[in-house]
Amino acid sequence: MITRAQAEALLTLAESLEACERLDIDLHLPQTACDSASIDVGDHVEFVDDFKAVTVRLAVNALIPKSET
Repeated sequence: MITRAQAEALLTLAESLEACERLDIDLHLPQTACDSASIDVGDHVEFVDDFKAVTVRLAVNALIPKSET
């Protein structure tokens, strides 16, 4: 899955994206053959269709190991 340091770095990215969104600054990925960006961790991939803070946060959440209760 994802390490704590990786999760923290991605959440810092999400915070930066939120700051951009508050200032009405949009980030656009360059046009490529694929329709979305992805966060690849080992054998697990989370796709980010819309490069916004909330989608980065959701991808990070999906990559964090779930605690066993």
